[in-house]
Amino acid sequence: MLFRYTRTNDAFLRALRAAVASHRPAALRALLASLGDRDFAKALSHLSGRVIADALSMLSAPDRAGVLHRLPRAARTRLREAEGGHAHDSLYARLAAPASPLFLLW
Repeated sequence: MLFRYTRTNDAFLRALRAAVASHRPAALRALLASLGDRDFAKALSHLSGRVIADALSMLSAPDRAGVLHRLPRAARTRLREAEGGHAHDSLYARLAAPASPLFLLW
């Protein structure tokens, strides 16, 4: 199913931004549970790299890895740019250890 913009999706994006801005990990986890990794990652992809990084930092390691794996390439690029391009210090690099399959996405 394609991710289409509807009022529901707009409301979800507003709720996602509000959860990140108010630093509410429980609300963020509830939003993730309501959509699943793939659609959550698609929603994150419409946000800035800094907001993506903040959202990912509030998720548990397994949830973070699942969302990051499904994050579109352009959003991963914005995430790296928001972190200053320091690959060895970035959240992305810490998530994608050399032995993990996520490292291959780098």
